[in-house]
Order: sequence, then structure tokens, then C-alpha cells
Amino acid sequence: MYIVFGSKKNVYKSVPMKGIEIIEKYNYKFFDEIKLELSIAKVIDKNSKIKVIDCNEQNCENLISVKFFGNFKDVDDAKKEIESLIYYGSLRTKLEKIS
Repeated sequence: MYIVFGSKKNVYKSVPMKGIEIIEKYNYKFFDEIKLELSIAKVIDKNSKIKVIDCNEQNCENLISVKFFGNFKDVDDAKKEIESLIYYGSLRTKLEKIS
């Protein structure tokens, strides 16, 4: 099982907990400005969680089950889902691999 999750600078940060292995990371750019960092990860333990930290509120963290981040059979399926969400007509969007 593979999942997709993101972090938005100065808004929120998503941190994978034990049982989740990040496979690839991307920057989503809209008109050449980074809007979101997206990660594709392999779920080793289906009971794992992603910690989402609010960057604007002190002590505001949530643990969210991996089941809410998709269920893709492989990295290619996860990447296709990301691409389907970011491309719209002739808008200038870009997905840049960062690791």
C-alpha cells in the first residue's frame, strides 16, 4: 500500500510516523511558486499514522491514520493521482522531484 501526503510551508507539516517509508518527494509549483511539498510513501504497518503539525498554533498536532491518505498499489499509481489533481487546462503547474 502506498499513500500521498503533503506539507505546506508556514501552514502545516506532515511527519510520517513509524511504519511509513518515504519513497519520493515532489514540490508542487503553481506559476513557479512552491505551493506544496508532496510525498509518496510505502506503508509497512497499516496501523501507522501521519503526524500533522499546525505551524501557526502552538501545541496543535493531530495523528491521522494512513487510511485517509489514499491506497495506491504502487508508486506510479500514486504519482498519477497527484498529476491528475495538479494539472488543469493550460494553468502553469509543475511537479518537481526533490528526492
